Order: sequence, then C-alpha cells, then structure tokens
Amino acid sequence: MPSLDYELLSYGRASAMAGEKETARRYLERFLRRSPPEDERLEALYWLSEVIDDPQEKRALLEEILACNLGDVRARKKLAILDGKIQPEEIVDPDHLPAPKENRTNGARSFTCPQCGGRMTYAPDGQSLICEYCESQSRLRNQQPAEEENFLLALATAKAQRRPIQQNVIECKGCGATFTLPPKVITHTCPFCQTPYAIEQVEIRELDAPDSVLPFKITHEETRKIIIKWLKENPPDEKPLLKSFYGVYLPAWIFTIGGQVDWTGWVYKNKKTVPVQGRRIINIPNILIPAVNNFPSPLEPVFRSFPLDELIAFDTGYLASFHAETFQISAADASLKAREMAVQKIKQDVPLTELLSDIYNLTVKTPSIVVESYRLALLPLWMVTLDIGKEQLHMAINGSTGECFADKEYPLFHWLKKLLDF
Repeated sequence: MPSLDYELLSYGRASAMAGEKETARRYLERFLRRSPPEDERLEALYWLSEVIDDPQEKRALLEEILACNLGDVRARKKLAILDGKIQPEEIVDPDHLPAPKENRTNGARSFTCPQCGGRMTYAPDGQSLICEYCESQSRLRNQQPAEEENFLLALATAKAQRRPIQQNVIECKGCGATFTLPPKVITHTCPFCQTPYAIEQVEIRELDAPDSVLPFKITHEETRKIIIKWLKENPPDEKPLLKSFYGVYLPAWIFTIGGQVDWTGWVYKNKKTVPVQGRRIINIPNILIPAVNNFPSPLEPVFRSFPLDELIAFDTGYLASFHAETFQISAADASLKAREMAVQKIKQDVPLTELLSDIYNLTVKTPSIVVESYRLALLPLWMVTLDIGKEQLHMAINGSTGECFADKEYPLFHWLKKLLDF
C-alpha cells in the first residue's frame, strides 16, 4: 500500500499538471511539512513553483532548488523565463524541430577595394584587409573579445539543436554570375572572376555564424619554411611532392562546464579498506570539441594547441583570403562529449585535491553537471598533403602559433625498415 508521503507528492504533482493550482498547493505544502528526503523535497518545490502566481514567491522557490542543486535544468530554465531571458513560446521540443529552409538566397559581402575595385585580401597584421593592386587598406570592423553564450537558454530553444542549411545561392557583384556554395562551406571564390565572398549570416546566425575567430598570424611563406624544417628533421626515403597546401578555418565548440558533483570511493587506511565521499563545486572552462567530421585522428592534437584566450569576435573580413567550413556537429551533440571530458578530468582531479593517493572504485554522480556557456569558434589551420612514394603525408600547422603536427614520423619508419631489412 502506498505511503502517505508518496500519495501527497503524487497527487500534488498530478494536480499541478492538470492545472488545479489550489488542490496542488494543498497537497504539496502538506508534503513539505513532513520533512521529506532532499530529492523528493526539491521535486515538490518545483511543482509548487508551477502553481504559484506571485513572481517573488516563484523566484524564492526556484532559487531554493538551485541552492541545493546547481544543475537542476528545469529550475534554471524557469528562472530564465522569469528573468525575461527567454520567452515560453521560444522553447522547442528537440524531437520535433522545424525543418531548416534550403536554397535561400543570402546577402553576401564582397571583398573588393573601394578605391580601384581590386580584390581585398587578409593582411598579415591580423587587423585589416589590403588591396592586391593599389595596396589601400581597410580596417576590420570588429576587434572585440569574443563573448560566450548561455548554453541552457540556447538548448531550450532551437539554437543549439539546428544543423547548417544545405545550400546557399550568391549572385556575384563582380561579374553577375550566380553560384551555389556546397554544404559545410561558408566562404567561396567566384569561379569566374575570382572575387572572394563570405555569407553574411545576420538573419540565420542561430544556424551557422561563428561567435568568435582566432585570426591567422602565420603567413603562407612562414608555413612553407615550417614544412621544410620539419622535412629536414624527419627526412623521408623518397623525395616529397606537394599535392595540396591551403589555409582554412575549421569550426570548434568551446564549452564551460559547471555545477557540482558528489563522489564516492574506497581507500586503504590503517590496514583496512574504508569508504570515502565528498562534494565539490566545479568550473572547467575552454573544453574544446571539434565541430567537423572526418578530421584525420592523428592530427587531432592540433586542436589542443590553440591560444583560446586570444579569440576575438567574429567578422567576415577574416575570411577574405581563406576558406572556412561550417559546423557539422551541433552544439547539443558536442556538449555530450564535453561532459564526458569534464567527468574524466574530475576523476583525475579528485585524488589530488582530496589528498588521497589512491581511491578505488571512484564513482562520480553527474546529474548536477551543467554546460554553463558555449561559443562556436573558427580556428586557423594550414593543411598540407605531400606525396612520398606511394604514401601520403598529411600535416596540420597551427595558423596562430606555427606548431606543426603530422600523421607520420619518418625516423621511426627508417629504424623499423632497417631492422626488418637486417
């Protein structure tokens, strides 16, 4: 037979869901007077907040919930609505998202010189565009630091769930030609007059537009010297032939993970195994998740080499001389990987911060871990492919620092080859 506590909470919740506010309030307040366990008390407080009309009382209940559990998503969402940060009608069901529009025509920014009509390219100073012909300069509009966005609010709306649109159509202002940009590309050079373009994404920012960018600092010539230096230090058996060499901005999601975690485990103390437990508040910034598929896994360490504190607000001018890809992995999907990485870091940190050398069977409870903020950043890479005999060598060079990553280390191959030949 169900207990009285169970019936009070169940009837109170059912009445709240049915819109019977007075009935729900009586059941829930009576239940709370019986000093229930914390998880049941928080559940009752949430449903009580749903049937109370006074904003101040509602806020007090929601803040009480968050004081006990920073990661309560329902309470955070309701508090955001109460604060006017999102509107109830903006909240969507992630399983029934409206389909994105395809084949829409977008306004485009043409990088042409206002003085002579020549092509403007990205200047090495990282702050301006320069004309290839008359060398006049145009300062980039945005040099402000990049800002993060509240992930919970984006997740509640369609913003963090959407995928990129499938096709974009641009009419070239240089020659009048109309051409399409394939999926995953947000910059392009006109195939007829070579005028570079970038999609202006003001009206579709929630789909594609990056929040921040890390500009290229390493020039084409500097990158060529880095490649030569690497080949001298890692000489292959056969003469390398350059197959491709280009600069590209690749997208990545950057998250800040917060909340609180409870952990339990066992330690060996005084010749016997004893249980230990604890709770800790967490704040883990700059968890980077690449937003592209099929990036060569041996080159993925390059994503950990970027100085993320140098990110600035996005401006299409930074794309004048470089291709860029849109994200292929949504913020919602990337956030799951970010949580996994955060949990791994917590498990590594607990023994160190708790001054416990070895914790056995360490278990971390994750329901209260939340993604506090996020941003979509474009990161600069020089991608290089070399043909070496029948093999290909792929290299990724950090366009900001010049750090070089390759998918092969030839000295090791030479050593193995000599050993096998012997």
